[in-house]
Amino acid sequence: MKYLILIPDGMADWRIEKLKGTPLEVAEKPNMDYIANEGACGIAKTIPEGYEPGSDVANMSILGIDVRKYYTGRGPIEALARGISAKIIYRCNLVKVKDGILVDYSGGRISDEEARDAIKELNRNKKWEFVKFHAGRSYRNILSIDAEFDELPKTFAPHDIQGKKIEDHLPSNGNLASLLKEMILWSKDVLEEIECKANMIWPWGGGKIPSFPKIRELYGLKSAMITEVDLLEGIAKGAGMDVISVEGLTGYIDTNYKGLVKATLKAMKDYDLVVLHTEGIDEVSHEGDAEKKVEAIEIYDEKVLGKLLDKIDEDTRILLLPDHPTPVELKTHVAEPVPFAIYGRVKRDDVKRFDEASCRKGKFGEIDALNLIKIMLKE
Repeated sequence: MKYLILIPDGMADWRIEKLKGTPLEVAEKPNMDYIANEGACGIAKTIPEGYEPGSDVANMSILGIDVRKYYTGRGPIEALARGISAKIIYRCNLVKVKDGILVDYSGGRISDEEARDAIKELNRNKKWEFVKFHAGRSYRNILSIDAEFDELPKTFAPHDIQGKKIEDHLPSNGNLASLLKEMILWSKDVLEEIECKANMIWPWGGGKIPSFPKIRELYGLKSAMITEVDLLEGIAKGAGMDVISVEGLTGYIDTNYKGLVKATLKAMKDYDLVVLHTEGIDEVSHEGDAEKKVEAIEIYDEKVLGKLLDKIDEDTRILLLPDHPTPVELKTHVAEPVPFAIYGRVKRDDVKRFDEASCRKGKFGEIDALNLIKIMLKE
């Protein structure tokens, strides 16, 4: 038996009045509904109590990695993907600020090339020898600090504070907080000098490099990850998974779906477990566009799930679920349970459609996401 986990990031949502339902409920998604109808469903709690509802925590939980034991921050996980090492690592968004308000967490959806130029300029002008900026993908970059500090200040994810004053969300208390605040304000002058689409950096999710348990040790499976973002690549590398690269990925709904499907099908021949994580649905959720989210779900259903179902054989078991809800009303993540379906030689339940309310009635009920893979392997 082969195992495939499909994670369309941020797909779950709340009811939207103008849609008369959630995006999952109103979208035309025959392939997801087929998975639910022919499989067995439930809802999974991917965010443990006391943790922020981020993709880092949620996806670690889905893979069975207990965040209460192993989580050190988002930045360090993304650093694992890039082979970056330092005493403290932060995720460093390139953002857009206007009149003191954070108006765009993605820096106007800055391109990879523009972001690389911005990072190069920040490094050229930096005043701190122990600080380095590392270019990533688009607005998603890394800040490494190779110095010791007594404590980590609280920081805010930029997608959580869109439309809010940055002065109310700057790091505070302690020497490291003062340094981060200084860098944020300094970056505005540097980036405006080069007329960058983004005009400020925003460090968040800092910590030390973690050490994760390995997927082979947890489940005895040879595994691979296919993803559009450094975060999932970092989780995969930390967990001993092979990472498979695909050209032409944008992390948006215009990504290279054909390449993702082709890479997934090829990996299924060589690995026991393959995880395919896509980012686009979450991105349009952060934009607060309900109709575009419905469209994104329908695109995923047709161009990813439909194409995979056409090609995989009957000895493949699929687990389908988002990592967390991203309600378009909030434009950010919440910690509520997500719907999931397991398909492929499983005892069916009475669920007919894949959505938040329907899956809640499935035979698995509500479970801790740490047990998802174990349940998938047992069925």
